[in-house]
Amino acid sequence: MEMMNNVSLPSSSEPIRVGFRKTSLLDYPARLASVIFFTGCNFRCPWCHNRELVLGEADDLLALDECLSIIEKRKHLVQGVVLTGGEPLLQGIISELIAQIHELGLLVKLDTNGSLPEKLATLIEDPRTRPDYVALDLKTDARRYNDLALASAQIKAGQMSLCFAGVIQSLELLAGFREQFEVRSVVVPDYFDEEAVETLAALVPEETPWYFTAFAPGNCLDSRWNDILPPDTDYIDALVHLAEKLGRKGLRR
Repeated sequence: MEMMNNVSLPSSSEPIRVGFRKTSLLDYPARLASVIFFTGCNFRCPWCHNRELVLGEADDLLALDECLSIIEKRKHLVQGVVLTGGEPLLQGIISELIAQIHELGLLVKLDTNGSLPEKLATLIEDPRTRPDYVALDLKTDARRYNDLALASAQIKAGQMSLCFAGVIQSLELLAGFREQFEVRSVVVPDYFDEEAVETLAALVPEETPWYFTAFAPGNCLDSRWNDILPPDTDYIDALVHLAEKLGRKGLRR
């Protein structure tokens, strides 16, 4: 497919296949956007509701070039494109993709787990590939992050998870991000609680929105989690108030 200013994705023997939503009012704050869902993730959060994407088992995927063609034809109908997953920063073509979307005159929002700070830094350094909005998922405290990583990223008990170290670097990087930035945490039994908020608050920039969302059972990566009850709104509100007490901009979503 020929794109504006000859910007194109690298050719591949096998096309990249992704999930795609033409229009969303929810995924890009205050914007009408298309959403591209990448497969694969370096985490295995048992409560994740994108099971098929994480494991690469989704059967309703489109070729990425086909999605871009649709976006180009509808660029007058949407304001931006959300790159999510899975973990988008695992994709080798992410820089070229963002540049291509910008060439269409559209904004880009990146959803990331924050564990790949070097790749994030590369995107931010170049105005052509710099996302216009970044949402970083802050999952739990250092003690429990190691439980969520793939075996290749796990290390001995008592040491900081390599993934969590990456998340800290990403938060430090985004603290000076000139574009829009938010932190998101899913309130999950045994993983995100008062202890997590107290530990993590110091890492979240003071003026950055920190959204708390209740865990929702159903299609969880680990099917046993489908039987776990979600926290009630009073508990979510208590965590929000705790974050505020610690000087952070806690919000319930």
